[in-house]
Amino acid sequence: MSENHPKNSPTIFYTKSSESKKSFYSKENKTKKGKKDRDNRNFKFKPKINSKNDDRIETFKPEIDKVNYSKTNVESKNEKSHYSTSVKNASPWQKKVRDNEQMPTFGYDEHRQRKEETLVYSENSCKSVFKHRRSAIIKMFITQEMTYQFKDVIEWLIKQHLGYDVVTSEQITKLTQTPHHGGVCLIIKKRIPLLLVDYLEKYGNKKDCVLAIDDVSNPHNLGGIIRSAAFYKVNGVMLRQTSLLDTGAAMRVAEGGIEALESIKSDDFVASLDLFKQYGYQVVVLLPCPVKSIDSRELHQIQFQKKIVLVICQQINLKLTNCADVVVHLKGNDNMPALNISVATGILLSALQL
Repeated sequence: MSENHPKNSPTIFYTKSSESKKSFYSKENKTKKGKKDRDNRNFKFKPKINSKNDDRIETFKPEIDKVNYSKTNVESKNEKSHYSTSVKNASPWQKKVRDNEQMPTFGYDEHRQRKEETLVYSENSCKSVFKHRRSAIIKMFITQEMTYQFKDVIEWLIKQHLGYDVVTSEQITKLTQTPHHGGVCLIIKKRIPLLLVDYLEKYGNKKDCVLAIDDVSNPHNLGGIIRSAAFYKVNGVMLRQTSLLDTGAAMRVAEGGIEALESIKSDDFVASLDLFKQYGYQVVVLLPCPVKSIDSRELHQIQFQKKIVLVICQQINLKLTNCADVVVHLKGNDNMPALNISVATGILLSALQL
């Protein structure tokens, strides 16, 4: 023991001093606080994007109001200002159009969509679907300019919890593959055609007129025929391929007339015409032009009955002409021997009303 250390004096133990609590204004806290402020300044509002299968009524991007403008004390003159954002309610009646490149989609399986659903466009066609078969409507795409004309349709869609999108004209053009859409497009369920037996049970006991269309596949000609048929109150149209009536071009040219007619499917026209005869129908075949080998008459030489089946064919079919009670043609001249098939059908239907 050292002489300098007293014998009876207490022993003193020295320990390492503990780390003092970090000050709120320490260098490390200032670094974290600055990072947090930078994160806040870089924050961007990201609205929720609906999935493809989302059938909510509106998919507008919400507006961001720049309010409560305030600069933080840490910011320098060259730094961007900090904003607190608030979202306004997006109303469907305000002029808001989806301008992004995202295309409107059906939201359904493609195979099932082609089999069970179709597109109808143009103002009169869409309004006719809403009038006669609104339960078939699945979704609507419409431009801002056409919303007022379809106000009742939009209100009905909202009540039925069905979707509609306000989009640009270019987007509807991409969806319909045509610029002749009129600013509105509907996704609808295809009609289920009737069997001939079911049709005859419904209409066979009264005055009736049916179109039997053979070998007319051009949708514009078909749409023109259907428009004339609806104008003259024809009740039904019989085809081998009833899916031709569901094409968008045919429905647009028909101006909604397809919805006023019953669709009848027939795989064998000869057997179907024989069945019509059993129910007292007069079978009339319209030739596109006079043919020397076929005995045909002009319109003023024919007396039509109350129940008629008009056979319309693009090409001459001898099997159908042999089933006919009357074969009729429209007399032309050397300059124009024949008319367009849809125009000729309209003239023949007009003669039935005399």
